[in-house]
Amino acid sequence: MVRCIHSNKRITALIAVAAILFMMLFSHFYIAEHVSHHCEDSDNCPVCSMLLQCQRSIKSLGTGIVMAAVAFFISNFRKDVFMGYSYESTQTTLISQKVRLDS
Repeated sequence: MVRCIHSNKRITALIAVAAILFMMLFSHFYIAEHVSHHCEDSDNCPVCSMLLQCQRSIKSLGTGIVMAAVAFFISNFRKDVFMGYSYESTQTTLISQKVRLDS
């Protein structure tokens, strides 16, 4: 049951990554293809609106990737820093100092 859930998450993540890569590549290719587009009526032009949408999606995706990378590195840093600590009692007793109580 756990493997099934783990594999479903993996498949979902792969689909999400593929969709993001497709969107980025499509946006870059569309912008590169229509870089020399000039029109008089930019309010009603479908090419201009698509160019604007591609630019916005690339900018928002770039911001999201930066935020995800920062969160990933912060969580890994916290894990690396705090995993090395272990609790050690600071109380000293005669037994912890291995003192013999023979008289």
